[in-house]
This record gives sequence, structure tokens and C-alpha cells, in this order.
Amino acid sequence: MGELAEDLFLRLAPELVDAVLLRLPPGEPACLVRASVVCKPWFRILADPGFRRRYLEFHRTPSVLGLFEDDGAYVSTSALPSVHPGRGRLADRPLDCRHGRALLAPYSRSFREGNAVILTVLDPLTGRLRRVLSPVDEHVLWFSAAVLCAAQGCDHYGCQGGHFRLAVVTTSDAGVTSGWLYSSETRVWSELTTVGHPKVAYYANQGAPSVLVRDALYFNIDGIIELHLGEAGPKGAMVWTKLRVIDLKKLLPAGALMTQTVDYGINGVAEGTQVIFVSTFIGSYMVDLKSRQVRMVSGRGRNITPYTSFYIPAIKAASPSQGQRAGASSVRRAGARGRR
Repeated sequence: MGELAEDLFLRLAPELVDAVLLRLPPGEPACLVRASVVCKPWFRILADPGFRRRYLEFHRTPSVLGLFEDDGAYVSTSALPSVHPGRGRLADRPLDCRHGRALLAPYSRSFREGNAVILTVLDPLTGRLRRVLSPVDEHVLWFSAAVLCAAQGCDHYGCQGGHFRLAVVTTSDAGVTSGWLYSSETRVWSELTTVGHPKVAYYANQGAPSVLVRDALYFNIDGIIELHLGEAGPKGAMVWTKLRVIDLKKLLPAGALMTQTVDYGINGVAEGTQVIFVSTFIGSYMVDLKSRQVRMVSGRGRNITPYTSFYIPAIKAASPSQGQRAGASSVRRAGARGRR
């Protein structure tokens, strides 16, 4: 009976198979590779460039493929292998992730005035990185930064190899917050922009999270600092609206929220998705507010910088037999990495 059902499934009309394959979860890109080795008709569908376009249009939003912990370690949340260099080493601390890129800064600093901090823009899936000399000197202890795609009107589907922009914000003990913008296309930092920030706790400006809304970045630095990315001002006011209330006690394991500690609460948000990270007495959980799926991804009390991207494995259409052999190899590597 099992073989009969399998045979009938493989003989489905191409349009039905296409509809099934479109619904494979984007958060597990290895599923596409596994599906490509089932049979030649499935391989041809997945290798068709048109399928990639339909897949992106169907899912629309990027998925959380991994996360950076506050010690610089990268943890994959899918079976997709990562070639992030320096995994697990206390070499860099995460500052931001956006549009398929991660922004890192060194932990070890000599604090000698005049030595500029070098920022690293990384694609953890390929290991490709760019180093940028920042306008922040070593004697500046507290700063935050953000990374984003530089292309106008980009859909951010696989744009991490293109030009990017950086934003750096510092705060002095004199109550002044300063900001710069960088373009990888021109390789030039903008002129310094400053704003009075009285009674600010300048030490709060240490890797503060940011959110991108239209053409402005908002940093949560003892209050919200707005940094416009373009010359034009905002076209309208933005307001927060409460959509619904979700009781985390009903989603998380029993006892996770029983003990109140300083590490308890939201310790990460995946921008552009409905995924948050919650630190509990037991550990850190990834919570999908849409599907209400929950899974433990990290230890207790760790800050998390989620990495999101829309990644579709390359399935070459040159030769089905060659492609299937390559796909099977990719599946074995992904599966082995996922079981570690």
C-alpha cells in the first residue's frame, strides 16, 4: 500500500507537484535539495528559474536561518550548512543583521586614541566578508551600528552580494549623539551629524538594536534616535497598533517562565518577520507568533541577533543525473550539520 501511494504521488500532474513544492518551508532550504533528488520531473521543476520566482512571490518574507549570540558564535537554526568563519570564537560581537548581511565589531580593543574600529560585513552562508574602517576611534567605548542594502527598490531576495550601507551612532558623556552613513559603492563616510541628547545614559549606546522603517533607522538608545537615510523627510507619521495579545506561558514549556530573573524577557526580534526570541529560566526560545511554533535555540541569558535571508539552493539544470548527485551530496552535508 505504501509503494502504491508513493507511485501515485509521483505521478501527480505537474501543476499539482508545483503547488506542493511551492509550500516547502523557506526556513529549511535543504528541503528543496532533498525534493530535487526524488525524481527527474521534480528536479526539472525545481531547476526551472521560473520556480524560483514563484517560490519567492509565494512566501514573500525572509526566514530566520540562524542567529548570532553575544559572544560572536553563529548558530544555524536550519539544516543548511554555514561557513561563518570563526564560529564559536570570542573574536567579534554582532551589532546588526539585515538584508542577508551581518555586521560585526571586534571584541579585543586597545583603546588607544587614533586607532579606528574595523567593522566586518559578513554573509554567514557563503563566508564572503568586507572590512570597513569606521569613523569610530578606539577611545570611543560606546557605539551602535546597522547594515542594510543600498539598492533602491530592491526586494532583498539574494541581494547580500551587492552594495550596502552602514550607519554608526555614538553618544558622548556630554549628552551629544552623533551619526555617520557609509556607502560601499563610494567607499566614503558621510559628514558627521549631531543632535543634543541631554540626560542620556551614554553607556546605553552599546550595540543598541535598530529597526528600519521606510527610509529611516531607529535606534533604541535611552530613548529613540531617528537617523534618516535620504534627504527627504518622512511623508507621514508612523504609529504603533496593538494587533493581538499572545500568552507566552501557553506556548513555552512548563516552568520556563516560573522564575523571575534579570535575564527574563525578549532578547531578540527578527525584523520583517513575526519571529521573536524569549530568554527564560531554562534557555532562549525562538517563537513564531504566526504559527505559534516554539523551539529552544540558545542558552539562558544570551543576547541574540537573528540572521534572516531568503535563500534558495542552486539547483543546476544542466544534467538531471549530475544535478541529482550534487543535490544528494548537499543533502548529506546539510543533514550531518543539522545533527551535530
